[in-house]
Amino acid sequence: MIKSLLFWVIILICGSAFAKSTCADIHGQQSYPPLDIKVGTICFVQEPVLNPKTGTQIGADAISLYYIPNGNAPVKAEGRGLLYDDTPGEIVDAFSLTADHGHREEIFVIHSMDIRESLVEPNSSGKFYSVAVFDPFGNTLRRDERASEWFGADYSWVSDGRKKIYEYPYKSKSDVQQAMNSPFATLMSDDEPISVRLKSKSYLFEDPNVKSKTRKYLIERDRVTVDKATAGWCQVEYSGETKPLVMWLMCHALDANVQENNRN
Repeated sequence: MIKSLLFWVIILICGSAFAKSTCADIHGQQSYPPLDIKVGTICFVQEPVLNPKTGTQIGADAISLYYIPNGNAPVKAEGRGLLYDDTPGEIVDAFSLTADHGHREEIFVIHSMDIRESLVEPNSSGKFYSVAVFDPFGNTLRRDERASEWFGADYSWVSDGRKKIYEYPYKSKSDVQQAMNSPFATLMSDDEPISVRLKSKSYLFEDPNVKSKTRKYLIERDRVTVDKATAGWCQVEYSGETKPLVMWLMCHALDANVQENNRN
């Protein structure tokens, strides 16, 4: 009788020790349904933001990603988390896509938040969007800073007081999927410049934002190379002048049919 009782106690202890962790085991409010991927589960948890030097709460909350590798305990994602302001914002969508010809699974998180009234940019939506990319490596989940910067962050739209002059291009899963097939997507991991042409006359910007517009412009069929992209902006180098010109313009102003451009 005693041996039988000990047997069942051991079974219960072992069973609890090997029970799979779930997102519900993580302290904090679940901000989005768990995302099951090939190698585990991604959890989205709202929690206080801590001062990196003192470890004390700063009085704001943000949404953190936790990774539960198959059969292991939850671990917090490495790298910067999602943006936050007075509120942690919300996750619009979270999903996985395969990269490297289907060999590597990446996690994409589309996030939005309302900017507080005292900071919001005039003639803008007031809603700020971003796309963060994370890679699972073994038992860790790491933010892919380069890919995340490629998608960037900005207001959902900005106007000149009459019409929209900029719109953040990655606000849905279909937007992200389409972007992954863009010729500019190679800049997420490759430093090789991309040769393109201008579709039409386009003004140049000092920085990737509408407030930095200059009087300089390029005209239709001007050739440029693109070596960086973020939030729908492309950094271009134009060699038609004595000194190469390196500035920004909106990527949709460029003819991205690279192969055809190179043949002409």
